[in-house]
Amino acid sequence: MTTVPSPKIYIAVVGVGLVGAELVEQILAIPQQNSPFRLISLSSSSRTIFDAENPIKAGDNWKEKLQESKHKPDFQQLTQKLANLVAPGQKVAVVDNTSSDEIAKLYPGWLENGINVITPNKKAYSGELGLYEQILSASKASGARFYNESTVGAGLPVISTLKELVLTGDK
Repeated sequence: MTTVPSPKIYIAVVGVGLVGAELVEQILAIPQQNSPFRLISLSSSSRTIFDAENPIKAGDNWKEKLQESKHKPDFQQLTQKLANLVAPGQKVAVVDNTSSDEIAKLYPGWLENGINVITPNKKAYSGELGLYEQILSASKASGARFYNESTVGAGLPVISTLKELVLTGDK
């Protein structure tokens, strides 16, 4: 019996503060042999690292690597590098952990290039309707998906809970 390998999922994390750092640690805690995730890029507000050939692994001091990086974030360049990785059998996702309007405005371009977007950033979904419509259109055209989740209070997930209530018919 042969097993079909899981597709690779290349991950770029934008925003490595409290939420982003915890996400990185959780991804790295998954045993590599069981994980489809390849953590290839980290960006803070002042530095970035990118290496698709040598993903960040458990035991790597990613905070030190990022701190020592001489590369400033260039999100147009990141878009091109990530778009080059989109292929059958491998997926690419940007996880935006910022609360930046500027980063949220990049979502349509990422989606157009086949890059999935995952975020707790509310800016794209609570701001200008035009941006939200661009996100929907880009996702529909490329097939790339966007996932958003926000929390309130003591970190209670609200959006997925509300969606589940609607799907079950609760009002």
